[in-house]
This record gives sequence, structure tokens and C-alpha cells, in this order.
Amino acid sequence: MRREPFNLIITHYPGYDNFVVAREQIKNIIENIRIVDTSQSIILAIVDEPYATIEKIKSLELKETPILRIIPVDRVTDIFVDRVKEVIHELFNTKVKKEETFKIKLDGHLYKRQEGSIEKIHKDEAIKILAEGLENPVNLKSPSWLVYVKTLRMYKATELASITVTKPENIISLAPKE
Repeated sequence: MRREPFNLIITHYPGYDNFVVAREQIKNIIENIRIVDTSQSIILAIVDEPYATIEKIKSLELKETPILRIIPVDRVTDIFVDRVKEVIHELFNTKVKKEETFKIKLDGHLYKRQEGSIEKIHKDEAIKILAEGLENPVNLKSPSWLVYVKTLRMYKATELASITVTKPENIISLAPKE
């Protein structure tokens, strides 16, 4: 079985105090969590089963928390659009039925390699490339499935893309609704 560098992303309000509270809350909720890296407002962790962890957290009513979102991660890869597309298509084709709708959300930027250079590409162009070849209908308002790509730095050096193909309700958002 493939071992990812992390399989859960926890975002929280900025500030060291919020980080400490979020870290302690998450450690109290999730058994066998291993925090592998932290950066401003982000905790990267490994848990035994990310989707079971999401279900457990959804069953609790977290109040008074600096935690904003908890995101399960299916795969982690480099930040090149061709590689991210390959992983998305692999996951998508094993999880999503032909008639189900989807939406792609990109949080960050991806890059394109061409003739010895690397170019940062616009989010809209990246999403268009990622969606090429996915035959399912797109639904931007209420999709059956969400393809969520988040780019981030691990150990303050390595830029990676986390990829999640899931039902939208499996991404926990605790941020207040505006």
C-alpha cells in the first residue's frame, strides 16, 4: 500500500495560540494522530483512516474551536499539472459513477513543464487541463463529487499538491457562515 507523507489537512485561524488549541483539540479527538508538519494556519497529519476520522469528527459538535477546515487527502504528488491530472483521473475513475456530477476546486497554483522551463499557470487554465477527459457532467453549485487540489509547502521547502476526490460533505468546514 502506498504511504503518503500526510493524509489529513487541518486549517485553523492564524496565531500561535490558535495553533496550540487546534493541535490539542485534534489530539484529544483523534487517536493515533501523528502531526508531520505545521505552517502558518495549517497542520499536516497522518491518521489510520482519514475518512473514518472525518465521520468521527462530524459526529461531534465542536464549539469554541479555532479549527476552520478538516480535509481528508487521497494522494500527494508534485505540483505539475500533468502529474496532478494523472492522479485525479486515476482516483476519479475508481470512485465516481458515470452519471454523477463533479466540481474541481484548486487552492493554490500548479505548474507546467515545457521545453526545459517551468511556468506557473492560471487557476482557470489548470482546472480546464485537469478536467480534460472526465466525461461526467459538471455542477458548480451542488456537485455529487468534489475534486479538491491544495498546494502547500512541506518542511518549508518541498512544494506538493494534495488531491482529494470525495463527496463535498467529507470536507469539514467549521468556519462561521457569513
